[in-house]
Amino acid sequence: MDPYSSVLMLIVALFLVFLNAFFVVSEFAIVKIRKSKLEELAKNGVKNASLALRMTHSLDTYLSATQLGITFASLALGWVGESAFVKFIIIPFDYFLASSPFLAHSIASIIAFIFVTLLHVVLGELVPKSIAIAKTESVVLLIAKPLYTFCIIFSFFIRLFDMLAAFCLKFIGIAPARESEAAHSDEELKIIVGESLKGGYIDSIEGEIIKNAVDFSDTLAKEIMTPRKDMICLNAKDEYEQNINIVLQTNHTRYPYYEDSKDNILGMIYIRDLFENAIKGSERNLAKLVRNMLIVPETAHISEILATMNKQQIHTALVVDEYGGTSGLLTMEDIIEEIIGDISDEHDLKNEDIRQLDTKTYEFNGKLDLESIEEKFGITFSNTNDHITIGGYVFGLLGRLPVIKDKICDEHFEFEVLEMDGARIKKLKAIYMSNKSQPKA
Repeated sequence: MDPYSSVLMLIVALFLVFLNAFFVVSEFAIVKIRKSKLEELAKNGVKNASLALRMTHSLDTYLSATQLGITFASLALGWVGESAFVKFIIIPFDYFLASSPFLAHSIASIIAFIFVTLLHVVLGELVPKSIAIAKTESVVLLIAKPLYTFCIIFSFFIRLFDMLAAFCLKFIGIAPARESEAAHSDEELKIIVGESLKGGYIDSIEGEIIKNAVDFSDTLAKEIMTPRKDMICLNAKDEYEQNINIVLQTNHTRYPYYEDSKDNILGMIYIRDLFENAIKGSERNLAKLVRNMLIVPETAHISEILATMNKQQIHTALVVDEYGGTSGLLTMEDIIEEIIGDISDEHDLKNEDIRQLDTKTYEFNGKLDLESIEEKFGITFSNTNDHITIGGYVFGLLGRLPVIKDKICDEHFEFEVLEMDGARIKKLKAIYMSNKSQPKA
């Protein structure tokens, strides 16, 4: 063969390696780039940013284009590459193995195959992939125009191959997967937050807020409300002074106002209104200070309740059960605390929900939710029967009204009732029996 032809084939083979690299770097870059970043660059007038942004809106089309380019370059390299390199590699073998040309050609072919494979994998795949991940923004702006041009020229073939692939998938009963569907499940988002926390991109407080926000839309009113038993209310049948004494002793900013029983809540009394009423020397009639409150079912999602509170400018909701009886009280502060954690003011008392007594023994607040214990100890309670708090769970295990020093076990703990508040378990001692996992600090 003409030596010039051999050199030309070698140049073509190297070109195909770099062509493959171009499509690989394009594929990874357009998948990894954030649209928000491109929007920012486009607003600042950065060259090719607007085009790159448009490309991300038709991501599947451009990913199909890169796949077409990678396939074409790889097949062409396999066809041209080996023979191109064999022409040069075989020269010394023809000299030393002149008596056995077949053996010389076989050895040269094997070496050429290995060399082409190395070029293809290293320069055509691994290096461009790493470049795309490390320099995503720069790469996207660089490849935007050539990839757009390629997609326009070969649009017919791209659509044709997409249609054939969709037909094959439909034939076997599988819906075509869209690579642009980048939505993450709740658990995936938590994993991403965890990895970002480990990598130092966010701190622990930011991570906790994001995780709480992920769970926010699934949280129900009954899970975070102040239970009926713990509601401190003002009674319409009591004297004014009696109600004022309750206000002075408890230091809350709002109080439910009821008549006869907590199932007949008339509204909310705000301490601010009480002060204004006292300063003005107005009539000491609490009924005239009653404000409206929302009424929501136990199963209402707190995200919906928050939206209603903002819309109606009412910051307190009465939570009712399926029979219309009072189940508990929910404030905007309770809802916000679900995202950013406890909001403490000068009147709040700091209570430890979990107190470690020794390596295996803990003290639990009866109102502590089961989910928090499961997360801390890496366990899952079985047969909770829809109980939300650890106190309710142990109550259910006992199957009767608990008394102090009652003991009962499940698969994780040995529980002992330490303190009761009427019919509610207020405090528990729990001996951790499982050795499968250690509790988180």
